[in-house]
Amino acid sequence: MIPRRRIAFEGADFVDALRALWTPPARAAAQVAAFEAAFAAQVGVPHAIATASGRDAMGLILDALALAPGDELVIPAYTLGELVPLITARGIVPVPADIDPATCNATPASVAARLSPRTRAILVVHLLGAPCDIAAIAALAAERGVALVEDCAHALGARVDGRPVGGFGDAALFSLEATKAVAAFGGGVVTTADAALAARIRQALTPRERREWPAVKKMLVKLAEELLVRSPAYGAAARLLFSERGAGAFDRLYRRANDRVRPKAAAFSGFQARVASRKLARVEARNARLNAEWDDFARRLPPRFAVQQRCASGEPAFYNFVAQFDGDIAALRRAAQRAGLDLGIRGEVMDDTAALLAWADCPGAAYAHRRAVLIPFYDGLPRRRRERMLAVLDRLARELP
Repeated sequence: MIPRRRIAFEGADFVDALRALWTPPARAAAQVAAFEAAFAAQVGVPHAIATASGRDAMGLILDALALAPGDELVIPAYTLGELVPLITARGIVPVPADIDPATCNATPASVAARLSPRTRAILVVHLLGAPCDIAAIAALAAERGVALVEDCAHALGARVDGRPVGGFGDAALFSLEATKAVAAFGGGVVTTADAALAARIRQALTPRERREWPAVKKMLVKLAEELLVRSPAYGAAARLLFSERGAGAFDRLYRRANDRVRPKAAAFSGFQARVASRKLARVEARNARLNAEWDDFARRLPPRFAVQQRCASGEPAFYNFVAQFDGDIAALRRAAQRAGLDLGIRGEVMDDTAALLAWADCPGAAYAHRRAVLIPFYDGLPRRRRERMLAVLDRLARELP
């Protein structure tokens, strides 16, 4: 079975984990500071602050912006659904803006349509590594006097007019989870050009204890997951876990399990800083290589698969390969599993946050959620497997109604 995701472990990751056992706190703090400086330089902003996770970064930004209960935050109608409770727990009202299903991103027009006198901030996502029209949305936010937050969890290295994403708004958040471009086995980063906002976030992080073990433990959990994915048992497990009946329950269980090993109130560790610094130095080369492979694969997909338009507003970063299938995606997945190919569908790709919030006027998000298919594509995927996938998808596109 070709799995939908793989984690790219390196021998140096395990060396860094062992080093964590005897790294003194002062040295770990210096390693984190060096990583933050390198990350800020990569994004082109004066401040980068490492956090426990991408979601932690989001919460710190919302708190630093001093959004109050009842304030409205415009969000994309198609993104990670787990952001919704993070927002509503603070009494903030999320308002979904529809997406263009071709790009999977919210547009300046859809965002403008959701602004009201209660709007205090806009959250935009560069979904799946494709930059949104951030320049136009930033101009809209400035005109209306509301804050702008960029979710760059998928988009480290993406650019608009030669400028890296992550510096267009008041603040941005990045994720360093195991499947991201800079995978540090957890962690996130806030970037900002606002010194006062950066100071408030650093102040909020001051009481946190810097511990090495939580991230090392998460690495070991991910190693166990990767060993299962590489084992002959994965094919049978995938057919069971990602069946029509079981997929939703397994997805919820998987997210909860990952949440248990995600540090919630710990400082970013020296171990994570060392791992992330190594991978940050290679992120541009990684994007260039995988973007080229993505483009080649996209050109060769059968016409029933409409690939995401990633370059509509700028230069993309590589994250995942998602296409919209003109047909029954559940039937496609079942047939693909029988052929040894594991596809993700519906909430395994992204969530229809408009539906989660009981808004019924976001047809772009509903269409994307109904049609989107995650096709395996990741660093280290051999060319022979890409050729095999193309052959399977071409056959299924001809055979399925």
